[in-house]
Amino acid sequence: MKKSFGWLGPQAARRAWDAFADQFPAFEIQGAATSTAGKRACLWEAMQRVTGDYLPNIRQEIGDCVSWGARNAVDHTAAVEIALGEREQFRASFPPYFYGISRVQVGGGKLGNSDGSLGVWAADGVRRYGVLAADQPDVPDYSGRVAKEWGYRGPPSAMIELARPHPFRTTARIRSYAELRDALANGYACTIASLRGYAMRLRDEHGKSWFVGRDTWPHQMALVAVDDDPARPAAYRLNSWGPDAHGPQLDGPPGGGWCHAEELDRELRDDGCECFAFSGFEGFPARPIDWSAF
Repeated sequence: MKKSFGWLGPQAARRAWDAFADQFPAFEIQGAATSTAGKRACLWEAMQRVTGDYLPNIRQEIGDCVSWGARNAVDHTAAVEIALGEREQFRASFPPYFYGISRVQVGGGKLGNSDGSLGVWAADGVRRYGVLAADQPDVPDYSGRVAKEWGYRGPPSAMIELARPHPFRTTARIRSYAELRDALANGYACTIASLRGYAMRLRDEHGKSWFVGRDTWPHQMALVAVDDDPARPAAYRLNSWGPDAHGPQLDGPPGGGWCHAEELDRELRDDGCECFAFSGFEGFPARPIDWSAF
């Protein structure tokens, strides 16, 4: 399978963070938060409760991985909100919208016709320009051609007006596995972009299918589950290369795999790695979620 990337890399990420850092709050679970140590929280279980299935894993067609990582984080966080009682209907988001606003409205439109974007631009974009539902009237089907066009010119102004009333009001940078565990255990999905690469086939051990480190991938994905088993703590990394990209999956949706906490912690502490938690609320309130109920 042809690999599709699209993250602009650690040097560009560091420069962009220097420019945008003061616009992001420090990550903090607010209120009477309980310890998340030892917790298992799989946001796809909220998705299954709300929609009846996993979120479809649609293969990206160009170097627009940043938009797909954002889509997977936004949609899983939205599903948790609805499962917890938010009076709204689940509507999948449209990835080319994230691609366009990240590159043009936030990034300044300096990339021309080349592919790629940054996690910080997408994380800022969903706050400033909202989320476009894929089922809105006149929103086209996803294709590489649409993503390329919106990534070059920005989304049409009519689409921005449809999306702007639906912002994700807080996004914050994640710097460690402990912060990642806190975010996921409280129902907040995350994006992650780095040069960390993997073998295409997963390794099955201890009831999970694991990513095995190999190669260099300038790539953004989403983190949508944590299992803080003291023996093998891990988080689930969801890719955007289609459901069959990494073979059968023992514990989780197709198209992703589990990553060891120790490896994630090293990755997240590198200042060239971009990881952002997505909250639909003002701030990141503590949410006592009984994940076994899902």
